[in-house]
Amino acid sequence: MSYSPIPGAREKIDALRQRHQRLQESIEHYEYRIAEQTAQLSKQNRTRDTFVDDEVDQEVAEEEVPAFQPRTEEDLRREEEEVRQLEQKKRGLEDRVNSMGRDISGVLR
Repeated sequence: MSYSPIPGAREKIDALRQRHQRLQESIEHYEYRIAEQTAQLSKQNRTRDTFVDDEVDQEVAEEEVPAFQPRTEEDLRREEEEVRQLEQKKRGLEDRVNSMGRDISGVLR
């Protein structure tokens, strides 16, 4: 039995490792689903002209589906930063829309 100077530290570490594993598996699952849905979306967004030779398009679309590749920690950090920036931009746009709504309602009165 290993010695732990902090009571409950071993259990907390084990719980964190399990949570990390579940999160990692969940991320991999959703990245795979995103790749599938991106491929489906690209098929749906084709214009009429591309339906002329549908068999060739299907073969090309199948080849374009990216193989699933796990993300690195740096990729995740970069994506988290992008999400933070997008959330900040969203809040700014929401504030502008709310402000415009107040201005319009003030003019209509």
